[in-house]
Order: sequence, then structure tokens, then C-alpha cells
Amino acid sequence: MRTSNHQAGRHVITPEQLRAARGLLDWSRHVCGKVIGVSSETVKNIEKGVYVPSDDTVEKIINGFSIHGVSFFTQHGVSLKEAERCEQAE
Repeated sequence: MRTSNHQAGRHVITPEQLRAARGLLDWSRHVCGKVIGVSSETVKNIEKGVYVPSDDTVEKIINGFSIHGVSFFTQHGVSLKEAERCEQAE
């Protein structure tokens, strides 16, 4: 199951996870924001640790990346499904 870190009973996406997830897909902050439904400034602020995303934003992040094969894990990790890696290599 896709999950993210937990903090006091809520999902948390770390700045490192978001940067890593964007890197797996080679997305700019602009593209990332567009896909998940937030501004590129919000993406930047999450990645810099200036802003801790709300539960709604975390769900947008998880869902937006999941559609493109990226999963978030509780141990600060992210992963790209093997099928997605093959498609990107072509």
C-alpha cells in the first residue's frame, strides 16, 4: 500500500521525498504543481521546508504521483514502478 510518513496520526510528505519523486519523473516544479493541483511556489516551499503541506495537499501529492507510478513509503522513501521505468527509458 502506498503510504507516507506519519506525524501525530497524519500522513507527511518530507521535502526530500517530494524532490526525489520529482526527480524520478524528471518533473520541474511547474509541471509537478500542475499535475498535483498546487502552485509551483507551494512545491518550492514544501521542498525547502518552509511549508508543511495540509492533509489535503498530501493526498493530492500522493494521488498525483501515484497515477504516474511513484509510491511514497513511511521510511522517507519513494519508488517508481518497474513498468514506468521501462517506459521512461524508451
